[in-house]
Amino acid sequence: MQDTPVNFSLNLVQYPKNAPKIVLLHGLGGTHRYWQFGLDELKSHYHVIIIDLLGFGDSAKPWKIYSKELHLNALHATLSQFGEFLLVGHSLGAALSIAYAATYPEQVKGLVLMSLPLFKSRPEAYQWMRRTPSGWLMTNMLVAALTCIVTRRVAGKLLPYFLKEFPREIVDDLVKHNFMSSTTSLWQVLYNQSIFDDILRLTKLRAIRCIHAVNDATAPYEPVKDLCNEQIDWQLTSLPLSDHHPWLWDHSACEEVILEAMQTVFPASTQEDPAQQKSLN
Repeated sequence: MQDTPVNFSLNLVQYPKNAPKIVLLHGLGGTHRYWQFGLDELKSHYHVIIIDLLGFGDSAKPWKIYSKELHLNALHATLSQFGEFLLVGHSLGAALSIAYAATYPEQVKGLVLMSLPLFKSRPEAYQWMRRTPSGWLMTNMLVAALTCIVTRRVAGKLLPYFLKEFPREIVDDLVKHNFMSSTTSLWQVLYNQSIFDDILRLTKLRAIRCIHAVNDATAPYEPVKDLCNEQIDWQLTSLPLSDHHPWLWDHSACEEVILEAMQTVFPASTQEDPAQQKSLN
């Protein structure tokens, strides 16, 4: 792979436990704090690791084109120390989760993919996104870059008033990126994605679970439903009203899927060793 990020560090938050590991990857514009609402159940049973993707949150933000390979190299530099885990991704994080599992199969034993943006081509992505005015903005790179700059420097303090339904921490973190990480991740990973190639490269995993809202206006539901119908080992949990953020709006359903996937992936490793747990604290 090219662009090996030798000096690029990713911010990591973990809740150590002598138990199997879950790694959580956020979506475009998110940070590790996206996941921190409702983690109590997962933290009580498993070793939970949350990452800020390269260019987002408190991770390094190099002035580079954020290709899929750049993201994967940065993730592997951070995650290689953790051995095997279940990988959970939302949106951009879901696309990167598939690519990471295909590239490093020795580590990823199962996937949970929330709101996976599945497009066969950039024109198909543009056609879907341009159904709304905001989608027109996000399919023009120059306009998207200007929007990002304005949002970060001008509108950041106003966002909590327009996004009142979201937790304040998530809204505050929407400005914790730069326009290169935001726009080029969008174009390089999602619009110009090779996700179907990555799916073909996947070795057999113990569990692949998709969670997707039927009314998702950002990532279309039908392609994910068709994919899960075509793939023998893929299972889809369809949600009626969660839009693009099922972890926030239908948390119990997401938690149930993750717990079931963990029990499938690590069936003989669900009990903690109290002595080792004490040593971790």
